Amino acid sequence: MAHALSRLGLSVTVFCGGAKQPTVLHEDKDLRVLRMPMARVPPRVVFFQLQNLSLLKSVLPYYDVVHTQHSSGSLYGIIKKKVGKPWVVSFHDHQLRRLLMFFDVKPWNLTMSDTMFYAFAYPIFEALTRMELKWADHYVACGRSGLMDYLNFSKMDPRKVTLIPNGVNLGRIDSILNSSDVEGKSGRSDLVLFTCGRWYASKGIQFLIRAMPYVKKRFNNVRLKVFGKGPMRPYFERLIHSLKLEGTVRLEGLVPYDRLILEMSDSDLAVFPSMIEVGASLAVMEAMACRKPLIAFEYPFSLEIIKHMRTGVLVPPKNVEALGERICYLLSDEALRKRIGRNAREDVVRNHDVKNIALKYVEVYASVLS
Repeated sequence: MAHALSRLGLSVTVFCGGAKQPTVLHEDKDLRVLRMPMARVPPRVVFFQLQNLSLLKSVLPYYDVVHTQHSSGSLYGIIKKKVGKPWVVSFHDHQLRRLLMFFDVKPWNLTMSDTMFYAFAYPIFEALTRMELKWADHYVACGRSGLMDYLNFSKMDPRKVTLIPNGVNLGRIDSILNSSDVEGKSGRSDLVLFTCGRWYASKGIQFLIRAMPYVKKRFNNVRLKVFGKGPMRPYFERLIHSLKLEGTVRLEGLVPYDRLILEMSDSDLAVFPSMIEVGASLAVMEAMACRKPLIAFEYPFSLEIIKHMRTGVLVPPKNVEALGERICYLLSDEALRKRIGRNAREDVVRNHDVKNIALKYVEVYASVLS
């Protein structure tokens, strides 16, 4: 989004962690990145802000609008009066929704990191949310399902919120695809499933792995590639071993973005069994941009981006057998996969091109400045 805004002529600076000392990187003529120190002390989202509060107080007066992501800039409320700049906050999935998922999946099936993030951190995120709702000048909801949660759970003021769905950088994806031969499927004869995301329980990858024995019974040449990283890796490894899927499921880990897009495009089918998203997730939109047929669990956030049997296939949540059946259904019909993939591409171009989404943010900035 920062790149898209800068290409519209806005001067944008992204504040983030990743440096021992404050360091400025010039990404483009109108885009800078200011990397700041980040203590690895949980909850990092709070200590990062406290650690850099004096720096932010000194530099933010030189900007016109301060735009933060939910919880990552909540403490701006403390210095907002001194800085004197309007504040816009983008809200993603609600912390209560994460907590409900935690108990739904059953805590004993999760890692300690999952427990820390979904349960122990809940009161912290709740306090940060209240600060943002109290002091921010305008809110952006990045998905309709997330918006409904904030309206219902946190009594967000509907007069101060704008719904702006996530967008995807189609130009960058097309550039990656055009620079490599992806039409020949690398000369392979097997069937490849693709999934990616943070390896937390909420992404539901454990359900996809459990569905693979059903798929393998019908398609012996099927493989699943799992991209990402996170605390669930040991659990995934044990699950793969117990189901005797060592030759079928590969944990690929983190890879550069270009390779991720090429792997996505080279696959036959993308599966995203997530249980929590704000709305249209970036990974889903990237798969659609690559003309991939995709499968997801049927949650409200999935319905915002996937039209069943037109731009993707929806499955009852956490139903491993149904997930396996739908995967086999699509793998058995190449013509259907291609048709769904074409429809998905058309839909994401029409509704989620980041260049058009950026214009909506410009309207929000103009409104708070006026």
